[in-house]
Amino acid sequence: MIKKRRWLTFLLAMVPGIGHLYLGFKKLGLQYMIGASLCIILIPSMPTVFPFALAALWFYQLFDALQKAAWMKVSAAEHERMMFHPDSFGAPWTMGMPAAPDYPHDDLNPVWVGIGCVVVGFLLLLITAFPWLWHILTDMNIGAILLSLGLIGYGLSMLRKNPKV
Repeated sequence: MIKKRRWLTFLLAMVPGIGHLYLGFKKLGLQYMIGASLCIILIPSMPTVFPFALAALWFYQLFDALQKAAWMKVSAAEHERMMFHPDSFGAPWTMGMPAAPDYPHDDLNPVWVGIGCVVVGFLLLLITAFPWLWHILTDMNIGAILLSLGLIGYGLSMLRKNPKV
């Protein structure tokens, strides 16, 4: 297992997705890059929502990259301990040694990705095809309403998944 440096991960994660690519999480790094690019592209259409979304995405991916780098360091140390220290499980050639625990991946559900694409496509269609309707909706602060509904829905789903509540 190749050891990755956390300080280098931190510096590379200043650009969304690069830290994850450095750690070997290629799919996740590409998803963060695409998400940040979409937020930057969509800032002119909703200047009150997408800068906030970009900042939230940036902070989340930064801390996620640091967490994954820390996990990789612990995993490498555990692997080394199991392989080279005689007090762990006997000789390193002993069969049946348990592997280091896998990192819990939070895979994206393709249904939610599809819903997100439909919503963003609908908003872009609304902005370009019906600009007069878009102006009416922005006067009603539809961006803040959609963001608040999204945060409420996400919070409720997190509470529903947590068995301790």
